[in-house]
Amino acid sequence: MCSRIKKGSRSAITAFMVLALFLSISSCENEGIVGGELTDGEERVATTTYAVDGLSIVSDNGFSGQLAYSAMGIVNDPVYGTVTSSSLLKPSITQAEIDSFSDTYSLNIVLQFNPRGYGDTTSTSQYNIYEIDERWRGREIQYNNPVAIDESTLIGSFQVSDEDSLKVPVSASFTERFREFFNDSTAMRDSLYRFQFPGLAIVPAEQNTKIDFLRHQRAVDDTSSTPVTRFIVENAQDSLVATLPVLDHGNSMSRTNIPDNTDGFVLHNTMENILRVDFDFESEQFAGKEIVNAQLVFNVDPGPQNTAPMGFTRLENNFLRGHTFETDPLSLHSEIFVRQATVGATLDEDDDVYRITITQYLIDQIYGQSDSTPLYITNQANNGLYVSTKLLGTDAPENVRPRLIITTINPDN
Repeated sequence: MCSRIKKGSRSAITAFMVLALFLSISSCENEGIVGGELTDGEERVATTTYAVDGLSIVSDNGFSGQLAYSAMGIVNDPVYGTVTSSSLLKPSITQAEIDSFSDTYSLNIVLQFNPRGYGDTTSTSQYNIYEIDERWRGREIQYNNPVAIDESTLIGSFQVSDEDSLKVPVSASFTERFREFFNDSTAMRDSLYRFQFPGLAIVPAEQNTKIDFLRHQRAVDDTSSTPVTRFIVENAQDSLVATLPVLDHGNSMSRTNIPDNTDGFVLHNTMENILRVDFDFESEQFAGKEIVNAQLVFNVDPGPQNTAPMGFTRLENNFLRGHTFETDPLSLHSEIFVRQATVGATLDEDDDVYRITITQYLIDQIYGQSDSTPLYITNQANNGLYVSTKLLGTDAPENVRPRLIITTINPDN
């Protein structure tokens, strides 16, 4: 690793200079253009590749409640470990469609699945429904902090293979408990329901080999009629009486049997793994130079894809995000969750590489007045799906290691 750049003043780059050098600067999109060491008397425009050694994984756990999807199932992933997940649901007691819940009504769950699952998607999975055995945690639920489940009383069960949706009835005893809260006419109705009705957990059987994802929010390209997971009320003739939305939902997930990935960097969109990047240069390297383009480059490790078992499917990662903070956050996953990314890059599928433009960030680090702050890299967004990726590390062949490509100009030339 190079030593740290000292702070200094930065001369302004005029609009004329930027326009004149537009084509040269754009060439940074091509990694094949790499300059040598920057010394006096060299060309006006120089592009140099630097090794990035200040890389480390920060372990954290993102939120798993009230996301766009909730997961249920078991996957034994040879690269990313064993993931076990139960989907948590709590029906609404809204009286928008019915004023009371008759004793002739039944309660059902309509499960709406994401088209793509994780694991052996050709298999059929068995699920059992139980009541949660603790107060509902809502937005406070996090990955790798499983919710307690009472498996002494079965409320429902079903199998799923490749269905788009499935209607699942719940037990008469559970329906009766729900009816009591729904028909409560006291002023404490909503409060009692919140604290005394813990909700349902859809728990995978041990032999399951995939994870299914329930849809809870409409995607950007959905129509207003696109269905999501919900509860429905039917009468004795199995005719629809009312639709009750899901009041709250979440994931009770844990990851175990994690392989020792010492040869690269594994990222999870659940924010279990976040890549921290620290830069440290000698100030002399940029004396009299203007930084006009800087790209942080990561190559994807092809190993996970090439060694996946037959019939095994992972959700693809196609985006990396970079996050910066003026001071170290007290809760890294919380700050990343609520803020927009500072920088980002989509996957170049031809080269299996991410090129993140960090020009302004690097200029601020080198010439700013405050202390240097790290860049945190995450993959995708934490939306309830399970998306992982593995990047090649510092032990990979030199041409595919993490690297920083900087283009500078010498205003005096």
